[in-house]
Amino acid sequence: MNYGMYLAATGALTNIYRQGVLANNLANANTVGYKPDVVYTRLRLPERLESGGGGDPQQMLEQLGGGHLLSPTRLDLTQGSLIDTGNDFDVAIDGEGFFVVSSTGSAEDLRLTRDGRFSLGAGGELLMTSTGMKLLDIDNKPIVLDRTAALQVRSNGDLVQNGQVRATLRLAAPVDQQQLSKLGNNLLTVGSTDPQSLRPANGNIVQGRVEASSVNPVMMLNAMIGASKLAAANLKMMQYHDHIIGQAINKLGRVA
Repeated sequence: MNYGMYLAATGALTNIYRQGVLANNLANANTVGYKPDVVYTRLRLPERLESGGGGDPQQMLEQLGGGHLLSPTRLDLTQGSLIDTGNDFDVAIDGEGFFVVSSTGSAEDLRLTRDGRFSLGAGGELLMTSTGMKLLDIDNKPIVLDRTAALQVRSNGDLVQNGQVRATLRLAAPVDQQQLSKLGNNLLTVGSTDPQSLRPANGNIVQGRVEASSVNPVMMLNAMIGASKLAAANLKMMQYHDHIIGQAINKLGRVA
């Protein structure tokens, strides 16, 4: 096997993937409550070490390593800035936590989001505006409000109408953040219906604001360009190795 070809191929594949992830982050620079993905890589061990072969790889070409391999992509949960909207049904989380929503209104279909743009349905249900999913209270039940009364949202999540607390927003956080995964539509899941997979969060609720995307467009664009250049450099290196192999076959092996 051509060792240099393999190293260049792993570098190209890794950076092509990085470029795609970074481009998706950049496309969501204006998405409310969006959390960017972060690509992690790890070095592969030299082949002889992986296969249990003997010898000291530091004395041979294998000290270069076995190339880069992708590790699971994780989320950057950095807080985004809070933007005033003037809408009483827009709320943002200052600090830790996620809103809990459900398409069926049951605890068996829980989803997490930082998108605090809400509206009232025909029956007074408090819904996630972008998806229509039902917002749940601390008892994992859909929140129903009076469509004719003004709404006040306290920092602890209490929803007050006509001087009475109608419900309290549930703020939750995963016990293991590495279990978080994206579902699309600005929704997250922990991949488990076990109630022990979520714990109460200690963030504060701010009414009349939404959380901006935590993507830094300038830094993300710069990283995406860097990944593109690295991918192109590795693909070019693969061409060099292919040319060398061709020269070895066509010239070095030619019978005089």
